[in-house]
Amino acid sequence: MVTQNPNEMPPFNPTVVGKPVKRFGFLAVLSNVGFLFLWVGQLTSQLADRIFVYVLMIIIYQSTHSNLGVSLPLLAFGIPSVIVAPWAGIVADRFNRKWILVVSDLVRGLLILLIIPLIAKSLLWIFLVSLLVYSAAQFFAPAETSSIPELVEKHNLIVANSLFMITWMASSVVGLGLGAPIVNLLEENRTLVVSAALYFISTAAILLIPIKPREQSLVKSHVLADIMTGFEFIRRNQVVRYSLLKLFVAAAAVATLSVLAISYASDVLMIGERNFGYLIIVIGAGMLVGMFTLEKLRHYFKLGTIVVASFLMSGIVLISLAFVNDLRLALILIFLLGLGNIYITSSIQTILQHKVPRQIRGRVFGVQNMLVNSAFTLPVVVFGIIADIWGILPAISMLGVLVLLTGLAGIFLPKFKTV
Repeated sequence: MVTQNPNEMPPFNPTVVGKPVKRFGFLAVLSNVGFLFLWVGQLTSQLADRIFVYVLMIIIYQSTHSNLGVSLPLLAFGIPSVIVAPWAGIVADRFNRKWILVVSDLVRGLLILLIIPLIAKSLLWIFLVSLLVYSAAQFFAPAETSSIPELVEKHNLIVANSLFMITWMASSVVGLGLGAPIVNLLEENRTLVVSAALYFISTAAILLIPIKPREQSLVKSHVLADIMTGFEFIRRNQVVRYSLLKLFVAAAAVATLSVLAISYASDVLMIGERNFGYLIIVIGAGMLVGMFTLEKLRHYFKLGTIVVASFLMSGIVLISLAFVNDLRLALILIFLLGLGNIYITSSIQTILQHKVPRQIRGRVFGVQNMLVNSAFTLPVVVFGIIADIWGILPAISMLGVLVLLTGLAGIFLPKFKTV
């Protein structure tokens, strides 16, 4: 019998070395350098987007003192998502995704710098340049989402996509929240410079991503046919279809509440119009807690159950918020809204990642981007009008009823039970 000297290293085993133990979770995904740069690019780009929207909302509210007027920056964000997003999905499937991301960031940063000399001249020019900014933004999302599988191992795709969805929602509200202290410190013009600088930081991060150019398909299809492929897949797949519908409602609730938060902070909580961003920070805190608790909940409940329960909770919280004028109680309810929203959006995004094939991800996620961002158009305008006519509290109450009904539909309608 041969014994091995304990001081000697064991023999080299290429099979063992070639098959390392798989690592799971957020830390494992963030240790992937390529993914980390993509995530940093997403984070800084989203923060830039929302800080930019915050400044526009303040400028327009100070000029119009109207809830409907405040919806104009969100319309500039939402309109291109309806018109441009499906075409952007085709571009993401056909061309180098890394350079699509880079050009999108550079164009937005330069256009925001162009807005600064226009502030004192005309709201119309600001609106038109904002349309261009968010038209360029539509190319970012499908290229980014479709790049994740090229950087992350298959067993970590769910975690990676969950992190991206969390970051998308959290940076949206945190970016609006950061707008308050930044504007108070730097005023509007310099805050726009900060927004542009964040786009340029995103550009630098994305340039470091090791995404190899994909082989171009020899089969050339018509652009319109490619767009219809994404729509047709969504039409045929019931789970994907109703998942997108619920994402639309969740996004509409966040977008509408962001608009109404200015009047709520000023007229109900009496903390001043410029400080509405602090309410948004509390929503972000709720999302952060939701990010770390969702994984544990998944061990005990199905994703569909979590989605339905979160819609029910969020609806009840919104209705309750319409009867509250105490700051501390309002902050608790707003925190619960952030918690429920991340449960909804992260769970649904995970379902979608399971259901959408890789070869059409750009097209389907382009349509998803269109639907989710269109929540920043019609719902925002409708609830802005309601708030101007009947008041801020009835508008919030009606929004809560809409969210609550979506949760009830998940209980009583068989089609909604699929997610």
